[in-house]
Parts: sequence; C-alpha cells; structure tokens
Amino acid sequence: MDQNGDLPATNTTKKREKWQSKIDFVFGVAGGSIGLGNVWRFPYLCYKNGGGAFLIPYLLFLVGAAVPLFFLEAAIGQFTSRSVSAAWDMFPLMRGIGFASMTIIMNLNTYYMAVLAWSLRYIVASFEATLPWTSCHNDWNTQRCFVYGSNINTSGSNLIDDPMSLVENTTYATTPLMNASYAVTSHMNTSYGMTSLNNISSNEEKVSSVVEYWERGVLAKSSGVEQIGSVRLPLFCCLLVSWIIIYFCIWKGIAWTSKVVYFTATFPLFMLLVLFVRGVTLDGASDGISFYLTPNVTKLGEPQVWADAATQVFYSYSLCNGIMVAMGSYNNYHQNLYRDTIVLSLLNSGTSFFAGFTVFSVLGFMAKEQNTSIQTVAESGPGLVFIAYPKAITLMPLPNLWGVLFFLMIFLLGLDSQFIGQESFIAAIADLKPNLFNRPWRREKLVALICFIQFLVGIIMITEGGVYVFNMYDNYAAAGWCLFFIGICECVTVSYIYGISKFWGHVCHMLGFEPRIPWFKYAWAVVAPILTTGVFIYSLVQYQPLTYNRTYTYPLWAQVICWCLALSAILWIPFYAIYRFATARGNLYEVSFIFKTIVCNMDIWGFSLTLVPSIQTILL
Repeated sequence: MDQNGDLPATNTTKKREKWQSKIDFVFGVAGGSIGLGNVWRFPYLCYKNGGGAFLIPYLLFLVGAAVPLFFLEAAIGQFTSRSVSAAWDMFPLMRGIGFASMTIIMNLNTYYMAVLAWSLRYIVASFEATLPWTSCHNDWNTQRCFVYGSNINTSGSNLIDDPMSLVENTTYATTPLMNASYAVTSHMNTSYGMTSLNNISSNEEKVSSVVEYWERGVLAKSSGVEQIGSVRLPLFCCLLVSWIIIYFCIWKGIAWTSKVVYFTATFPLFMLLVLFVRGVTLDGASDGISFYLTPNVTKLGEPQVWADAATQVFYSYSLCNGIMVAMGSYNNYHQNLYRDTIVLSLLNSGTSFFAGFTVFSVLGFMAKEQNTSIQTVAESGPGLVFIAYPKAITLMPLPNLWGVLFFLMIFLLGLDSQFIGQESFIAAIADLKPNLFNRPWRREKLVALICFIQFLVGIIMITEGGVYVFNMYDNYAAAGWCLFFIGICECVTVSYIYGISKFWGHVCHMLGFEPRIPWFKYAWAVVAPILTTGVFIYSLVQYQPLTYNRTYTYPLWAQVICWCLALSAILWIPFYAIYRFATARGNLYEVSFIFKTIVCNMDIWGFSLTLVPSIQTILL
C-alpha cells in the first residue's frame, strides 16, 4: 500500500485512478445524485403527501437509512479502491450484490437516455420563432386542440389538459389518445389562434396544444405497447447526440470526467436559482408556495406516504446501484468521507426542498392565470417537465428564452447523472476484466462499444410505442423494492456476516478518527435494516399490475417482461451464492473452514486482499 493507502499495482492491474482533488468527489457525487428526481418528483410528493408533514417520514428514512447506506457504500469503495463488481469480496458468497447493482445501473443508463432525448428535442423547439406547443396550426394537431388564452372553460370535465400527473410509486402516466388520427387542423379561430370547437360535440374531449405537442408532435404515441411503431427520427437524432456527449464526458476516465462535472453539476443549480427568482416574482407565486408547504398531518396515517418517502430518498441518493461505491473508490484512502457525506446530504436534500419553491411558485402563477385550483396544474415527472412547465412558459414574457433555459437545465441535470452512472458501470466492468483496459486507447474503444450497444437498446424508447417501454423500465428495471432488497443485503452482510465492529474499525482507520456519535454503526446494524425491510414488504404486499394512466393495462406478455427486468437484478444475489458453493473446491469441512477464516478471523479483505491470495484459493 502506498502513502495514500492505495492498492499496489500488479501485473494484471494498473494503479487506480483518483480524483485530482478532494473537492472532485463532492462535485462528482453531487452531479450523479442530484438529478431530475430532485426537481420533478420531490416537490410533488411533498404536496401530495401532506405538504410540510411529509418531511417527517422523509427525514426518518433519510437519517435512518439513506445517509447511513450512502456512507456505507462510499466507504466500501474508498476502503477497497474497487467498484461494486469487486468491492463485495468482503464475503465471496455475497458478491452477487455487486452484480445486482451493476444490472440496475446498466438498465438505468439505457432507459434514462430517453429523458435526455426528449429534453434536447424541446431545447431545439425553443429556438423556433413560435413555440410549437403554443398553437394548433401544426400537422400533428387535431380538431380537438385548444390553446391557452382562449375562452375555453379550463375547469370543464371534458378537457384533457394535465394528463401526466404522477401515480403512486415511481411511475408517471398520461391520458392516451387512443387511435387518434393525425388530422390537419381545418378550422382556426383567428382571435385566439386555436382550432374552432364549434363543430365538436359537447361530450368530446378537448386537448390542449401543449398535450398534443408532447403526445403527438414529439412522441407520436401509439395506442399501446403492442404497437411499437416506427422510430421517431427527431428523437433518434437527439438520442444519438446525447450518447455522443456522454461518451466524450467519460472516454478518458475519471480525471477527465471530474473536470466536466464542475460545469454540469453547478450550472443546473444556478439555473434553478434563476428560475426561482423568476418564479417568486410572478403573480400567484405565494399561493403556490403556501400550497406546497401547508402541512396535513392526517396524511401520516397512510402507509403509502411512508413508502413514497423511502423510495424518494433511495433514488435521490443513488443508492444500491453501484454509483456510490465507484465514486468512493476514486478517493484517496484517508479522505474525510464522514465530512463529505454530511455536506453532500445537506446539498442533496436542500436542493430537493429548494426546488419545491421554484416549481410551485410557477404552478401558483399558472393556477391564477387560468383561474383554476393548484391541484389542477400540480404535476410530477415528465408531466411537470414536458406539459405543466411548457404551459407556464407560454404565459411568461420572452417564452423562448425561458424555454431554452429551463430545458437546458433539465438536460444538464440528466446529463451529469447519466455520465456518472455510465462511469460507474464501466468501472465495474474494468474491475472484472482489468486486462481489457490496460493497453493504450483500449479504454476509449471499449467505452465507445459499450455506449453504442446501450444506444441500440435504447432506440426502442424513442419509437411510437417507446413511452410504454420506458414506463416498464421505470417501474421494474430499477424498482424501489429492488433497491430495498439490495440495501437489506448490504446491511446484513456488513453488520452480521463480515462484522460491524471490524468494518467500523476499518472506517475509523481511513478517517484517522472515530466519530463521537457512531450513529452510522448502529444504523447499519439495526435501524436501516428494519426500516428497509418494512417498506420492502409493504411494496410487495401493495403490488398492482402495471398500468398506463390507470386506464391502459399492459398485456400478460409485457407483465412477464416487467418481472424479468426486476428479477434480472435481485436474483444475482441468491444465484451467485449457490454458484460459489457449487463450484468451491474441497470437501464441505474445508470449504466451511475457509469461510470461517475469511469472514471471522483474518482481515484479508480490502487493501490487504492482494497480500494473502493463497488463503482464498478455494473460493476466489
């Protein structure tokens, strides 16, 4: 081990890359964990689940489970200088935790790119002289289209205006325009720039131009996952450009990435501040903020509120998907991870809370302009980003400017989360097969190949039925209960298999001191497993078949694919344990002795792992 506590290079590995400075870790983790969920999900969950009262379950899961697991994963990475594929060699039987995390981040990296493609498409559209979602004169519009600013009563029950409000758990939904034809608008109202509604029957639904642009102009959404349809060429180009940007953000390794993240992690926060200043100066902003914060303590009696809080903190802190282990592995051995964890936790949750003021100030303005309730305009997920906020932009002065700034912020929020996730996945592959990356320019070529394969897989997300596939991935490929299961396994492995006191000793050795209040130690052993197990069981008990907008039910074959996506991650843990037992050399007594020696008696894991390889010849 060198003076920084790093692993010595061997004939099969090269010296581990490290952050160029201590602050790089903070920027890298902030970029990877502070993403779209902080902006488009937390504010809505706070409003939906009791306003300020939602902070009670949120803080409970934050302090009791999320932050301790955040510190645990980063500490494992820092102690071993290995990514998630190799760091769990503390107990070889549980190495499946690493492969489960790799599967989740691989799936996330694949389908998450669709959001970047959508936001890039809106950035391009914002440069048009007239924002395309502000009129009904386009070839994708139908005769049911109307534009805000008209004399339509927007509170009518037969309007389709906000079809993408978040449903429970992690999904979002839209009101599908089933089998709608792409009729060219024929009757225009010159006063309001809208399709005439005179010839539309009173019981036929009217659809806002914002919704039609999203569902018909951008997605060209089909009637279901059975109708995948053709690839949307504009989205294909946006997806390709997004992957090219991702590639050049990570192609040279963490030293290069750490410089890129300085911009991608800070500019979205600056833009969030700019949009906040603009939002609070709008008429009606105070009503929206009040609506966001007003506590409703009766909501705390609903189990779903607590499940929402747990799911949000796990996603927001990038837990159980390998990111934190990889980011920690680039730290020097004696990095003050304890301090960094506290700083990053305050920054992450603070951003989520602050984003609520930005979002709901604009929603309050929208509600007042439209003379409707805030419940009507309150959105989350893509519904907020691609329908509610574009609609608000049309009501502001200089809508093109605000459109570019807002969607650029969304793109960059997704971009840094994406390339940090991709870097974590590539680091895991490199630790599995280090020889593949050792030759000059070998990394650049392999990274290009990995990105290209994921680009090809992601093309299905930008077809006419792609949004249904996206919904499947969003609910199953990285489902909350999958993360909870991995989190339980992590806590049990560290606390009760490897040994909580032994691991805490490793942590204190890295830090150079022992924290006065060893909360993390107790949380790993007791609090986090209990909280995570409870919400994991609730998630399974409350399971309901996947739907889209609660009206379209996925066919049986699609439901089977959904479960295959979910099980493809968590089944790594039991199956790999069975595999290690089945392939272990020696009789049962010898195998048991080696397990006992490795787990209970000798500190051979971590930086000393390479110093005594003979003790693990049976299992490694």
